[in-house]
Amino acid sequence: MKITKIMTLLGPGIVWAATSIGVSHIVQATRAGADFGFALLGFILLAHVVKYPFFLFGPKYAGLTGKSLLDGYRSVGKWAFYLFLALTFITMFFIQSGVTIVTAALAMNLFGDVLSLSQWAALILGIVCAVLLVGHYKVLNTLLKWMMLILVVCSVIAWFAAIGRLGLTPSVDAPAINLGGAASIAFIVALIGWMPTAVEVSVWHSLWILSRGAKPGPENAKNATTDFNIGYAASLLLAIIFLWLGALLMFGQGDRFADAAAAFAGQLVGIYSNALGDWSWLLMAIVTFVALFSTTFAVADGFPQVWKRAYQLTQAQQPINSAQTPSVTEQAIRQKSRSGNKAYIVSLAILALGSWWIITDFSADIKALLDFVTTVSFVSAPIYAWLNYKVMMGADVRPEYKPQGVFRIYTLCCLTILTLFSLFFICWKIIG
Repeated sequence: MKITKIMTLLGPGIVWAATSIGVSHIVQATRAGADFGFALLGFILLAHVVKYPFFLFGPKYAGLTGKSLLDGYRSVGKWAFYLFLALTFITMFFIQSGVTIVTAALAMNLFGDVLSLSQWAALILGIVCAVLLVGHYKVLNTLLKWMMLILVVCSVIAWFAAIGRLGLTPSVDAPAINLGGAASIAFIVALIGWMPTAVEVSVWHSLWILSRGAKPGPENAKNATTDFNIGYAASLLLAIIFLWLGALLMFGQGDRFADAAAAFAGQLVGIYSNALGDWSWLLMAIVTFVALFSTTFAVADGFPQVWKRAYQLTQAQQPINSAQTPSVTEQAIRQKSRSGNKAYIVSLAILALGSWWIITDFSADIKALLDFVTTVSFVSAPIYAWLNYKVMMGADVRPEYKPQGVFRIYTLCCLTILTLFSLFFICWKIIG
């Protein structure tokens, strides 16, 4: 099968993967390998296992019903709908600034310090906003699929080169690791928080599924699930690769990632060039920049999509009546579409401006910003997971497509684990 045909079959699942394979993988997983070797590999695997059903519910629910998870939250209750919006508003500026500041640092590393970090961030956000306003989901989908293909191929090459030169495990004596220390627990929480990504991204995924305009039903849900599983497998593979590279090239050598964004980006790209040789520095500088740029794109679209749909759901207008004359019905449809587009534009502008303002204050300590936003995602994960489960068990989903048997038990076990993790961390912070 030609690669162009394969790329055509892929869609929102790859956009989801682009959202995931950014800070959590290239930054956090690499830091995990550099600081802890392979000790945190189990946590990466565990995060993918316990979050899987709740991410799956996004494309599956949208494919079956033709509704987003945000619609489903409203059917659970207005409290669930507004709780999600409140949490989204609280976190969206920090999440967008977190991915954008890394992208800006990589741009500075690639193109030089012709601009300051905040100026690079402003330029990147401006480009992202312009592309999204002009091309919308279609352009986003096309760009991210090719970006992800480049990233996967180059990352696998870097991994093979690294183990070819250095072996399968670090050659130096491993230093003692204390996973029970305060710093270690805090980092593990940050790692799991965005590994593979925050659970609330499942709502964005359901909205991206609807953007394809496919007819809802079992076939659509099956295609959406397959697409998602491919993206999820790519996420797990790359998370392992980045941890492995960090372990081989930095663990036990006395090197730690810098706090300042520009120095951090230089070290990050240096991991690849050390594995492949000096000739590869430019290639890997471009690849890492493209990876984070794709994440910035996806996040910048995800939040406005939420506010667009929320605005449409809360409009006081009467539902469109199919018994009306065609001209009146068409006019009502256009009016709803224009209203939603305005909400998208306004929320995108507010998101970009708010994120840029945060970036200007955190450029000297990039790790503090990333650890903060990933920790918030860790603590709130059980809330989103429970809501997704409630939606899938609701009246919109036919009984045969609801979680059943072993899978339902697995889902409830995953929900319990996420809840216990969150409660443990909260208690640990209070007691500590």
